Amino acid sequence: MNFKLKDKPLATQIWVILGLVLGISFLILTILFPLILKSFFTKEMYARIEDSQEYMLQSNGPGSLQENSVPLNNQKSPEDNREKQFKPPSTHPSFRVVRHIYMDENGNIPGTVERELPEDFLTKMKKDVKNQTRVIERYTRNADNKNILYVIRRTGVNDQEGYIISYLWGGYRDDLVKFTFLRIMGTLIFVLIISWIASIFIARYLTKPLRKLQGKVKDIANRKWDSTVKLNRADEIGELGEAVEWMRSQLVEQDKKQQTFLQQVSHELKTPIMVIRSYAQSIYDGIFPRGDLESSIKVIEEETVRLEKKVRSLLNSTKLSYLSTKSLEKIEFDLTRLVKEKVNSFSWRKTELEWELNLDSISIEADKDKLSVVFENLLDNQIRYARSLIKINLNLTEKESGDTYVRLRFWNDGPEIETEVLNNVFQKFSKGSDGEYGLGLAIVKIIVDLHRGRVWAQNEKKGAAFYLEVPVN
Repeated sequence: MNFKLKDKPLATQIWVILGLVLGISFLILTILFPLILKSFFTKEMYARIEDSQEYMLQSNGPGSLQENSVPLNNQKSPEDNREKQFKPPSTHPSFRVVRHIYMDENGNIPGTVERELPEDFLTKMKKDVKNQTRVIERYTRNADNKNILYVIRRTGVNDQEGYIISYLWGGYRDDLVKFTFLRIMGTLIFVLIISWIASIFIARYLTKPLRKLQGKVKDIANRKWDSTVKLNRADEIGELGEAVEWMRSQLVEQDKKQQTFLQQVSHELKTPIMVIRSYAQSIYDGIFPRGDLESSIKVIEEETVRLEKKVRSLLNSTKLSYLSTKSLEKIEFDLTRLVKEKVNSFSWRKTELEWELNLDSISIEADKDKLSVVFENLLDNQIRYARSLIKINLNLTEKESGDTYVRLRFWNDGPEIETEVLNNVFQKFSKGSDGEYGLGLAIVKIIVDLHRGRVWAQNEKKGAAFYLEVPVN
């Protein structure tokens, strides 16, 4: 069975991933805890041995220990030796008690004390005593597969040098490690199980608003835009909800503008069509509504221009949707020549306008067809509002980042752009100062954005200007 976690619901992904993290963490702790505990308890046992050793010396002195010890070289009969044989710590009542042995500088243990250490271990301990150079030293040795931790301290009794050996069986430490480890592991297992169960509710809590957003996005896709998107959250999911709500409100606004625009254009298309048809029929019948043939044909021409304008608006609406998803087809071409060609093709619309061109010779790598649309829409806007003069400037400009941009400035001596219109002039279906809806400048912005450039409008002395910047490469 091919299991792909990314194809599962987000709640399942969160639950599985959290379970894996908890499981891996538990495995790592299972390995590390015994080592950490063993190191900790080893240090604690040595500290306990040394503290017990110091307390014994301060309370009684080494003399009392010397009187209760038995020498290594004072061996008894074999029967006595059997009585003194090694007793393992698991059965010894003093297993958790620090034991002390006094050994003189020759390695002898004076006095009589029950011996729980094997002879071979005492022999190794004697070698440790002879080889020790420091006043106090810590050791660990094995006796019949049982660890013994001991501390050898050099001291003096009756002006003679001797050694106090204090020890604890390692089984005590191992029991402490085992006991503590089992308790910690038991607690961890309980916490892991509770955490894993809690992760189910956490996953559901996190995915619930996402499922709600999913439903809202589907409603938006089906043009059900009436209900708002409110999650009442301040985290990233809440920000996502706010973004979806902003998108919904923008779509509602654009839809209203589009519907108004289409209704306006559709209504206004009827009038020129009806006028053209009626005038054409009258002329065909030999009747001239405006008195003579020339005047009547002029009315038809005016209505044709009006009709062309409305049809261009509809074409721009279709072009807007097309350009939003179209990629660039860049080629290198002469930008200066393209601007001149567009000016020549538009100058006949208002022959009384004066054109002032200040164009540097510039070649650029860009989408020529799309920039042609940009220039056509900007020139159409200039001609519509200019009174007598249009100025166009083309030059290169360098940014602080070191990138080089082409800058185009279109200026006309028409009225200033109203502040409300100026802020929304490049939005889709924005209403101009003449009360009509347009798409030309919205198309300009889309194309410039595709070229990673920027476009803006501003009022200047005795007119208004549009600026366009596009990177050279």
